Amino acid sequence: MKKLILILLLLVSVLSFGTKEGLEAGDKFPIMKLYNTKSEEVGTSEKYLGKITIYNFGANWCPPCKVEKPLLNKFYNANKDKVNVVSIMVDNDGESVNKFFIDNPVDFPHYFDKGQTLSRKFLIRVVPTTYIIDKNGIILERIHGSLDWSQLKIEDLEELLVGERG
Repeated sequence: MKKLILILLLLVSVLSFGTKEGLEAGDKFPIMKLYNTKSEEVGTSEKYLGKITIYNFGANWCPPCKVEKPLLNKFYNANKDKVNVVSIMVDNDGESVNKFFIDNPVDFPHYFDKGQTLSRKFLIRVVPTTYIIDKNGIILERIHGSLDWSQLKIEDLEELLVGERG
């Protein structure tokens, strides 16, 4: 019996080796429902197609998110004619999200991951996690952990587009 269990465990590990872990560069970013902090549906992510879009998943309890959001806000304000920035907060309740943005105000939209369905669907295991999406909804990059947005320029994102075209 122990030998059978060992063989099954080895088989599972071999089959799972090299499998994708959530959405990755080159994948189509799915259209998702967006919810405000009262858990009310307020539209879909389809409204952000047409520009490079940065989807930044975070949480109120996440210290790196508190550092990253103001830097991302400055990046957004310097480049909002060329880029959308959308925050998706994976907290358990909308009240926590509201408090986070009272303490850390931003000029880009933020939404609540109602029931944490998006974070489960996209296998978000680390916050912040950021997806950079092209104007057609193709993922250019997925970044686990915070970025220093003060060091990035819009040209850095546009270079991802050049790399995408070959």
